[in-house]
Amino acid sequence: MNNKSLSLLLFLVNPTMSFADCHPATSDCINTTLGPLEQRTRYHSDDGYSHLTLNGKEIYKAKDDYIVIDTENADYIVKEKKYLISKATISYVSDDPCYPDKPGSRCAMNVILDLTSGKPLISNWFSSGHAGGSQITWVSWGKANSIIVIDNELRFKYSNGHVERVNQGQNYAGDNNERKQ
Repeated sequence: MNNKSLSLLLFLVNPTMSFADCHPATSDCINTTLGPLEQRTRYHSDDGYSHLTLNGKEIYKAKDDYIVIDTENADYIVKEKKYLISKATISYVSDDPCYPDKPGSRCAMNVILDLTSGKPLISNWFSSGHAGGSQITWVSWGKANSIIVIDNELRFKYSNGHVERVNQGQNYAGDNNERKQ
């Protein structure tokens, strides 16, 4: 077999062998413990939502231009010399108003994506409660529970698919059914 034929054969076979990985040139795909997590912006969908898919199946959608997966503060495991996400925060600024009496207010919303049980688990939403953007400052991932800090002051605890605020102030964590996703 000549070099051209061998190159063509490897080119055709390689995509099927690496189906569980993101293509290196794809910027909207992240390798996780359960397969490729792909982001699709509102502009690339036909329903007005941004979407997250895991292995091609939708696991979350939000009424926003795009969804951000915080890879910097994510929890990783190493498998076959690859870093794979097992837990991460997902953030977006919802098109829905933060406060019903202020139609123009928009808040940064966050959820936790947890893949440690072998299936994707999306937590309830949590937020700083302030109109506009807020930043997740740091995350401490643990087996029993995790701590998420927003804007260096607001602390939230994640455990078994649920997030709640743990320091003083109003609890800006809710049930996903309370908001339109």
